[in-house]
Amino acid sequence: MGEVFDKVWGIIVDSNALNLVYGIAVLIIGWFLAIYASGLARRLVRGSALNKKLSCCPAEGDGDAPKCSTKLEDCIGKGVFVLVLLFTIMSCLTVLNLTQAAAPIQRFFDNILAYAANLIGAGILAALAWFCASGVKYLSAKAMRTTQLDQKLAKTLDKESGKPISTSASEVIYWLVLLFFLPAILRSLKIGGITEPLQLMLAKILEYIPNLVAAGAILFIGLWAAKIVRKTVSGLVVISSLDNLGEKAGVSKLFGNQGLSGMIGVVAYVLIAIPVLISSLNALQIDSLSESVAGLFDKILNAAGDLIGAALLVFVAVLVGRFVANLVQQLLENFGFNKLLAHLGVGKEDKDSNTSPAALVGKIVFVAIILNAAIAACDIMAFPNIAALIQIFLVFGGNILVGLVVLLIGMWLANLVSEFLQGKCNKLVVGLVRGCVLVFTGAIAIHNMEIGGPIVQTAFTLLLGAVCVAIALAFGLGGREFAARKYEEWSAKIEKKD
Repeated sequence: MGEVFDKVWGIIVDSNALNLVYGIAVLIIGWFLAIYASGLARRLVRGSALNKKLSCCPAEGDGDAPKCSTKLEDCIGKGVFVLVLLFTIMSCLTVLNLTQAAAPIQRFFDNILAYAANLIGAGILAALAWFCASGVKYLSAKAMRTTQLDQKLAKTLDKESGKPISTSASEVIYWLVLLFFLPAILRSLKIGGITEPLQLMLAKILEYIPNLVAAGAILFIGLWAAKIVRKTVSGLVVISSLDNLGEKAGVSKLFGNQGLSGMIGVVAYVLIAIPVLISSLNALQIDSLSESVAGLFDKILNAAGDLIGAALLVFVAVLVGRFVANLVQQLLENFGFNKLLAHLGVGKEDKDSNTSPAALVGKIVFVAIILNAAIAACDIMAFPNIAALIQIFLVFGGNILVGLVVLLIGMWLANLVSEFLQGKCNKLVVGLVRGCVLVFTGAIAIHNMEIGGPIVQTAFTLLLGAVCVAIALAFGLGGREFAARKYEEWSAKIEKKD
């Protein structure tokens, strides 16, 4: 019986049936090991929150975060499953003495083992980079919060809500540190195609950092000095009581609560800030940007002198205009100008000083002074077309004023003539005389206003001729009997003399 069993066993061994059983066993065990290793990898990824550390998924509050996390776990789990399964297949083929079939898989794992040192080195560098970046991120964020940089920059940038500036800045620093470690990690992985351009980029960044630091320092110190100058100038203006003068000139209506001191302080700040910006751009050594922006700022600075001169001229004109307008209003009121116009029939005597005729004349004088100052300001700023337009408007306004004066004189003469004829002639004659005076002076006023031109002159001539013809016809037709009697009397006298 033992000999039979030995023969059977020998036949089994000689036919490689036992190797087949071993291979199947290895394949089954390897399959279960692959499933177990895949599940273990998924649990490790889920427990270590690797997706959040690598920032490949949205935040937890986002609805897409669980999907992204599951996708990452599945990818890593499937990768581990495939690797273990390939190793199992290679072992199964080796047990079955199918070395040629197992050779490609063997070479694949040999390459992985040969590359393992590079992977380990890259992993160590990546861990070190993550540790350094996280430390720098934490320290920078804490320093910014300690110095209350968030509040200061939020006021400067008018940022009231959203992510704090310290958080955004610390994240930028975090990724910059990782970026500096990236060439070393790529060299460890023997990836040369990306490493060289990345090294060149980092080298340019490192070379450019001094320029950025210099530009930032110039900008910070310059704007700080400009701020000090603005406060100093504003304080000097307040001390010199120019703010009260500006209030009288109506500056608060234009610039709000800042007043004249705030306006002058802002001008001083801008005049200092513009050269500071030019110097900061020059420190960056970006020729195309600095030349274009510097040219623009140079034009602004060159025009600033003319602009300030024009503004001072208009400001002085406002002060002088208000003074002269008040003086003219008081003089006219003292001379009884309001009563005179009421006597002429132009409105009624108004007790309100702001709407009286004298106040209206004062406002006209103020506007005339401002318009003349505007012409001078346009000449200073080299705006001849605008100056010519204002000049034309002034001439036209002067003609209208002269016409109004002529019309007022005509009204005075009409009233004077009507008072003189009152009681001596009937009302019809008085009305006709008054109307004739008003029409005549109205025509003169319209002619002085240069409104209508020849048309108005022709119309007035025709009207005057028609009136004369009408008077002649009325006298001729209505006074025929009177004229006949007179003619007979004159004829009789002539005959007696003869």
